[in-house]
Amino acid sequence: MSRKRSFLGRKNFKVKLKKTTVSSLTAILLFAVAGLTWISFLHQGILLTRVNQLLVSQLGLIPVFFLPFPLIIGALMITKIKSTLSEPHVFVGSLVVIIATIGLVHTGSIGRQIWDNIRLFLSTPGAFLFLTAGFGIGFIIMLNIPFEDVLNFLIRFFSQIASALSRQKPDVAPPQMIKVSGMTSSTSASAPQLTKSETPKTSAPSEYVPTPPASATSAPWRYPPLSLLSENISGKADRGNVNVNASTIEKTLEAFGIIAKVVEVNLGPAVTQYALEVAIGTKLSKISALGSDLALALAAPTGQIRIEAPIPGRSLVGIELPNRSPEFVSLRKVLESDPMKHHKSKIAVAMGLDVSGAPVIADIDRMPHILIAGATGSGKSVCINAFIASMLFRASPQELNLIMVDPKRVELTGFNGIPHLLSPVIVEPEKVLSALKWAMAEMDRRYRLFAEVGVRNLEGYNELSGFQAMPYIIIIIDELADIMLFAPVEVEDAITRIAQMARATGIHLVISTQRPSVDIITGLIKANIPARIAFAVSSMIDSRVIIDQPGAEKLLGRGDMLYIPPDQAKPLRIQGAF
Repeated sequence: MSRKRSFLGRKNFKVKLKKTTVSSLTAILLFAVAGLTWISFLHQGILLTRVNQLLVSQLGLIPVFFLPFPLIIGALMITKIKSTLSEPHVFVGSLVVIIATIGLVHTGSIGRQIWDNIRLFLSTPGAFLFLTAGFGIGFIIMLNIPFEDVLNFLIRFFSQIASALSRQKPDVAPPQMIKVSGMTSSTSASAPQLTKSETPKTSAPSEYVPTPPASATSAPWRYPPLSLLSENISGKADRGNVNVNASTIEKTLEAFGIIAKVVEVNLGPAVTQYALEVAIGTKLSKISALGSDLALALAAPTGQIRIEAPIPGRSLVGIELPNRSPEFVSLRKVLESDPMKHHKSKIAVAMGLDVSGAPVIADIDRMPHILIAGATGSGKSVCINAFIASMLFRASPQELNLIMVDPKRVELTGFNGIPHLLSPVIVEPEKVLSALKWAMAEMDRRYRLFAEVGVRNLEGYNELSGFQAMPYIIIIIDELADIMLFAPVEVEDAITRIAQMARATGIHLVISTQRPSVDIITGLIKANIPARIAFAVSSMIDSRVIIDQPGAEKLLGRGDMLYIPPDQAKPLRIQGAF
């Protein structure tokens, strides 16, 4: 027994807790103190009543009421809970706001000391201005947003209030019709309709402020008429003698031991496609290898032809011979076509005409992102302008928002001033990353809204609302190479994340580059952007980088493209609209 007692006496009784346990206990204590501070306002309990009286006498009623917020934020920081409130800038900003509030209200003894000392050095107006500036600084630090965003939000907020009050007045004269900046002369709107365009947002706003639908703030949107576009005034294409060319193809193939017959001729704006029916047992590789011989026999204007073996969906081989003079495709012609008129999507775009002269319409919502690449002067920027024009003719600012990036400063800057823009056209590469970060934050915000109402995508959310409650957001980047050179890793990560996750939220990417190299169009970007357009390039290697197969090196330029839809492996040749 004596040995046992001596053993127990020598044994040290220590409580060893993990750091995480101590952090959790501290957080619980802070939560409890914050809750007790609010409960003390009920004046129940001797201790809480005296504590409340002491705090109010020292700090004032309003600062004491907001005092628990830094305690809660500190508790979240200690527990390392991932939340917007657990960021250090929120804690620091809230402290600055409370200290400034204590001085501004100066009802407690501490507040009066702060106010009197500052007033002694700066006078009463100076003290008020100093503490108000401190309150604003703390507020901006807490929200982590630039001052211009706060100012723009306040301007939008008060302008909407002013417009609402002006509409309630019975004897208000009708507003003068004025021209919308950036639009054509036939598109006009009243002053209240320009609330969004008159106050441009910054290139990378930190918080998305939803805009009410058109029915709630202004008259219905006036869609611009197609008569603004010019008609096709160019002459017809010069295809030569089609019958002679068909006979030449058959004779040339027969000279190499291949029996084939031209069964169909498709008259396209840039090329003429001769559809061949070959004998059973003929290897298509033999026909593909005779491209140079057929170009020689046909006296191809560009010195080369393109062989499509086979034509998708048909048991025919297509030989595409460039026309001696192409027929330019007008954008108005494609927009007036039946497929475009009957298309339901607000972000359907006019691609152009295929090799048979049929209009090709693509839906960005189904792509859901698209990569455009080609050599200089091949038609990339014209294609992007056609995309933008197609959407502007179909969607209002409440249905579509645009973010445009134009490092070249010449292609997209003409769109500055249209009400669809979330910000002025971004021309500085260092601002692009901020815009992409904002897009990722907006994507996360929309997913949270979808989860709250129990829908899966933007279409379901708008159907549940009964109107276009949330617009599409199209991010258009005219030159990816300049941005990738500025911050390659960050830009690639941002584009990859948006491409992977943003489809359901209605955020889509349209990316263009004239440098189709692997350091610009990386594997991650290609893997997440299935829809691609290849314009004329200088080598087969560049064609493989863009569309993973040769063919783009044989294009004619000036809008001639190969388009790979997301649900198709073989490219479709299209003459782009202009």
